[in-house]
Amino acid sequence: MLKADKLKGLPPYIFARLDERVYKLRESGVKDIVDFGKADPDHSTPQAVVKRLQETAADPENHHYPAFKGSLFFREHVAKWYQERFGVTVDPETEVIALLGSKEGLFHISLAYVSQGDIGLVPDPSFPAYNDGVFFAGGEVLRMPLTKENGYLPDLDSLDEATRQRAKILFLNYPNNPTGVFAPPEFMERAIRFCQEHEILLCYDHAYSEVYLDDANKPKSLLEFPGGKDVGVEFFTFSKTFNMAGWRLGAAVGNAEVINSLLVVQSHINSGIFAPIQFAGVTALTEVTHSNFPQEQRDEYKRRFEYALGKFREIGWDVHPPDGTVYLWVPTPQNMNGEEFANHLLDEYHVVVAPGTAFGETGDRYVRLSLTTQYENVVKGIDRICQALQKQA
Repeated sequence: MLKADKLKGLPPYIFARLDERVYKLRESGVKDIVDFGKADPDHSTPQAVVKRLQETAADPENHHYPAFKGSLFFREHVAKWYQERFGVTVDPETEVIALLGSKEGLFHISLAYVSQGDIGLVPDPSFPAYNDGVFFAGGEVLRMPLTKENGYLPDLDSLDEATRQRAKILFLNYPNNPTGVFAPPEFMERAIRFCQEHEILLCYDHAYSEVYLDDANKPKSLLEFPGGKDVGVEFFTFSKTFNMAGWRLGAAVGNAEVINSLLVVQSHINSGIFAPIQFAGVTALTEVTHSNFPQEQRDEYKRRFEYALGKFREIGWDVHPPDGTVYLWVPTPQNMNGEEFANHLLDEYHVVVAPGTAFGETGDRYVRLSLTTQYENVVKGIDRICQALQKQA
């Protein structure tokens, strides 16, 4: 059968390709593989969250179709958490919507705001869902390079007037995947003014808001900045914060009109989130947030980063220290691009990394490492990568 034309212009999802290659390697008998590819937390979901799911799943009252927008109980607790964590007030009735993970919302938002001929402003490198949502909505993707020289911030001032007039949506993500950097407050203020001036929707991916390395430098919400709620919406996920990647739970918070538009799209596509998962999410936002779990998890990621960055320094490899997230953005040897180096590491050293081009052309000379594997594996995998880099230097 003939596929839709749009599928012909869409490359295979890089992480599906990585999974297939790793699967074949394991099938060939290779067992000792270190996987830095996907950001799938290695630690289990907190037991209190699991217990709440079990208890509420046993109640037949929770077996019916859930509300498209998410239960008011869940939305109220998201609003309370935003007040407690960021000091911002949002209305759970109109300014919060539950998501099947933030990826769903980041993809679907373009279906609500981008039409054929419109431009979506997408950082490069960035999470593929931004690009894919604009593409499926029929819009034109304009990639905005994030480089070490520009502090991994998009240059909004470089856009000409014609582009600004056609642009309908701008995606930002800090702490940033894949570079790990934060955006300074003055940049966020500039981005909000830019969107106000040109009537552009600002979509802020805040997936790593709780994965930071310095307690004195916590990530700020878009909604903390004056005008943030007027021009934008923020996407939060339980995946990294609470090790709930497979649970598929998130939320969008912000401008009421945007939240309602997202609801219209999602009500035509899915039938909501299983109520016990929402109850479990509330337990994460209340009990787990006030336990030792968040800090212990941050401390563990910090331990992994310190080992990796120390080894890269030992061999003189220039890797930018991240402010947060679970990633390292590692330059490749001069004689290899990201895909070639990723293949080399997998074939010769049995280490899985994501080629930088999975996140955009600007990542051509990088690979992304996700340190979501046990410390012992981090040590083993980083040592192998450093060995490979020294041989290629």
